[in-house]
Amino acid sequence: MDSGGGNSGKQFDEMPPCSSDQESLRRRSVAVMDSGCERSGVMLDEMPQTRSRSEFDAGVSLWAGLLPDILGVVLRFFPCLADRARLRSVCRQWRVGVQGCLHVLPPPLPILVLPEFKFSSLSEKGELMPVRCVSVPKEVAADDLRCVGSFDGWLVGVTPSKKRNDKYYRDADGECFLVNAFSRKVIHLPPLSNSHYDYDAYSRKSLRVINGCSEVHFGANDVYTMSLCQVVLSASPDPGSKYIVVASSYHKGAPVLALWQPGMTLWHVCSGVDIDGLKDLAFYQGKLYVLLRHRTRLFSCELEEDDRGFIVSRIECCLTELPHNDPYQEGGAISCNMVVWRGELLVIIRHYIDDFRNRQLLKVQVFALDVNTNPYGLSEIHSISGDCIFVGSGGCKSFPASLHGVEGDLIYFVPDDWKPHDRFVYSMRDGRMRPFAAQLLACYFDMPEENLDFPVWLLPSQ
Repeated sequence: MDSGGGNSGKQFDEMPPCSSDQESLRRRSVAVMDSGCERSGVMLDEMPQTRSRSEFDAGVSLWAGLLPDILGVVLRFFPCLADRARLRSVCRQWRVGVQGCLHVLPPPLPILVLPEFKFSSLSEKGELMPVRCVSVPKEVAADDLRCVGSFDGWLVGVTPSKKRNDKYYRDADGECFLVNAFSRKVIHLPPLSNSHYDYDAYSRKSLRVINGCSEVHFGANDVYTMSLCQVVLSASPDPGSKYIVVASSYHKGAPVLALWQPGMTLWHVCSGVDIDGLKDLAFYQGKLYVLLRHRTRLFSCELEEDDRGFIVSRIECCLTELPHNDPYQEGGAISCNMVVWRGELLVIIRHYIDDFRNRQLLKVQVFALDVNTNPYGLSEIHSISGDCIFVGSGGCKSFPASLHGVEGDLIYFVPDDWKPHDRFVYSMRDGRMRPFAAQLLACYFDMPEENLDFPVWLLPSQ
């Protein structure tokens, strides 16, 4: 699986059949978990005890010696991350035993990160669990904290600009950071507002867009003010990793791409008429792909390192239209997304009647890209081999749902910055759509669109 495509390429043993003895063990484990914990508190790796020490010890002492192998069997019946966290929090022995089992378990089901860093786990029934309020590390805690992207267990957060009393900076972001939702580790990125040139290291270049109609301008150590819409990473930000962070910004009607990697002190910004507008981003086969959200325009960007970090060395428009025989080739409003799935790059297109503000969805189409043709070819597909795809402003993820017995060939849509009222599940098998998390996401109908913050999908790596 490519680095941007989640965990769907990993292979795991199938879940063992559930015998009556195993089901009894599972039910007893739930009872012990319920006696010692509650959903609350700190990130996603542990939960506080709410009972007295003596009550807690009495409740779990008979279970503390449960063998790790048996805990592993129990864990297979808890694909929801919230339940796994509850099991770990029962006692020290269980926590140690569970840690030893995690490397042989299928990844837990995805999590939806809601505004204000609230979390809801997907259940094995394909529904969202009750919301958990979690804390973020004090060093990055702030009012109006936003989440704008994720990679494995990492989240990308931004804080409001400290100059927001100034009308120009009212919608601008201030600090940007990566935070691990499990270990709570924080990596600080350069601020999202810079008002001074680094004259000694400043450079500017222009690249002609191959198959395009204009140039894209790239500025290093430039002046900028940004409000991030989406952030993607090329790899996990492990120590020594040469990962690249790419952000899409839309501040005061000025759309830009911003690029950063460890060692750089400022963001490098990129803009041009061809790539203007809301974008969806993805890393695939070593290239950065930029897809315009409201048009079938796809650009491939090659990146190379230089003495200032790295630069965009080549940009090409590689897709401009749907297949000629497609019934939706002409007119209509569309919303486009990308996802890496089992080594392929897919384009997901939602078609709307008249315009997107009409809120009437007509059709969902999924295409596999053929990157070996010029321009790229598109082939419509109607199955993702039992997997699921999760679509949101912070990026799209694919997930091997069959590992947990969850219904597959589904695409989950949540409100985003192009279609802030979409929240539905689409079946690729029969084209049917059904509401998704209506109560949980009802707030998006009651809030002015300019004040909306949007949920982000997180695929835990553990």
